Amino acid sequence: MRKATFIVMLGIAVAVIAGMSPLKWKTTSIDLGQVTKNESKELSFDFTNSTGQAITILEAKGSCGCTNVKFPKDEIKPGESASVTASFKSGKVGTFKKNIRIKTSASEEYTYLHFKGEVVE
Repeated sequence: MRKATFIVMLGIAVAVIAGMSPLKWKTTSIDLGQVTKNESKELSFDFTNSTGQAITILEAKGSCGCTNVKFPKDEIKPGESASVTASFKSGKVGTFKKNIRIKTSASEEYTYLHFKGEVVE
């Protein structure tokens, strides 16, 4: 019985740890406020590798074609800091909520970065 309980608890601990981002983000959400129609905005999401191993960002993809995402292609060593940057081209008038999906070599889970605002004339 103790062995079974230990195995279950170990499984839960691994699942919880796996769901955590291996990168420590300064922020995962940015409010751009009001943006003029057809204006371009630059965003920067800063992070630190908080693990004991080098990590590579495998994918960083915006939720639509209005967002161009750039990310470090080289390994990020433990303790190193870097940024995922995005340029957003505002389109139609109204409020918007966008996200950037991040996949790293350290986890099967995605991390999502968010930004929002309102496009005005």
